Amino acid sequence: MKLLTSDANPLFRRWLRLATTPRAVRELGETLAEGLHLAQAIGQSQSPVVAALVRRGASGEAIERSLAALPPAALHFELAASLYDRISPVEHGAGLTLVIPVEQVQPPVASTEDLIYLDGIQDPVNVGAMLRTAAAAGVAHVLCAPSTAAAWAPRALRAAMGAHFRIRISEAVGPDALDTALAGSWIGAVVQEAPSLWASDIPPHAVGWAFGSEGAGLSEAVLSHCAQRVRVPMARDMESMNVAAAAAVCLFERRRRALSGSSAQR
Repeated sequence: MKLLTSDANPLFRRWLRLATTPRAVRELGETLAEGLHLAQAIGQSQSPVVAALVRRGASGEAIERSLAALPPAALHFELAASLYDRISPVEHGAGLTLVIPVEQVQPPVASTEDLIYLDGIQDPVNVGAMLRTAAAAGVAHVLCAPSTAAAWAPRALRAAMGAHFRIRISEAVGPDALDTALAGSWIGAVVQEAPSLWASDIPPHAVGWAFGSEGAGLSEAVLSHCAQRVRVPMARDMESMNVAAAAAVCLFERRRRALSGSSAQR
């Protein structure tokens, strides 16, 4: 294991960019996955690993098992604590971060499975939470608009808790691709001026769910591809709710109906 102690090292400068500049993930085609849970998810999915970064002084059986499970080609580095802490997204973490390549996945064509489209979601933590919810709800493919935060950013990875390695993610997908991506129809989640989710018929065939940012909502370009719109009924005087929470409500209402064999609950 090679020891790195200088912040002038080119590899460290590269990792620091990944940690601090969201667009660097897309530019460099790599990202940082911190923590033992992500390391386990990566190992179980047999995803490739470029390098393992260990905080100097960090040790333990869990770290040793994680390192032993990595592909033979992965490089191992021990970073001085001051360097490691600059690239770690959390304080007092496990002391293990993996550098992994970002997989480029093409959007599907005429998918017969449910899809999700994230339109202008700016917070990577929300993006990660929505990926985690999608995986839990049985959605296999998520599409991200060009204006959505990098789905593979370190903060999104941490929030998704391993969901990245259970689903397919296509980024920089423009609204025009929605017509060809899905064999079924798209549903736009909006805040108001739409039927309640509880009273809306959801087609039994594959559907796509489009979610927009909490401030601007879905763009007109995306709404033009939606066959119907729904809203989550909220308590009086509440103007909006967290987009990740709204996605969870919609996706699990869809799942509840699919399991019970009903299309609407009035």
